[in-house]
Amino acid sequence: MVWMRSRIVLISVAMIGGVGAAAPAPLQNGMPRDFLFADGARVKLEDLRGKVVIVNIWATWCLPCRAELPLLNAYYRRHRSEGLVVIGIAVDPGKAKGDQMVSPGIGYPQARHVFGRDLTVASVPTNYVFARNGRLESIAAQSFDARSIERLVGPLLKAK
Repeated sequence: MVWMRSRIVLISVAMIGGVGAAAPAPLQNGMPRDFLFADGARVKLEDLRGKVVIVNIWATWCLPCRAELPLLNAYYRRHRSEGLVVIGIAVDPGKAKGDQMVSPGIGYPQARHVFGRDLTVASVPTNYVFARNGRLESIAAQSFDARSIERLVGPLLKAK
């Protein structure tokens, strides 16, 4: 019972303190190091230094997740020439399930598998945002809207 109270207090403090607004963390802070994509390509997160990276963790059964896909896609298409990379990861069981549920018009890659650290999230969608220097700038356990993605990612794209 004591551990449960401690956990509730810790979660409350984290929520009040703004976990997503914490100081940037090192590259490997809870994130996988490699991604395996549908075409068989394997990409290391550290190879994406110099780019602004959004890692969107979602599930096929999550309606807010699926509603967020077109917004992320439009933002990606608008800003990829400025160095934006978006990687989607469906956490559903079955390696191809996420691929099947993504609309044909989604232009950013969907990872089938991740390597390195286990990818665990408390809820979906969860969005990780990395700056060009590879530092984790934000973890948000919520979907983006047009204003929030621009407020968070826009300044990172402008910083060269």
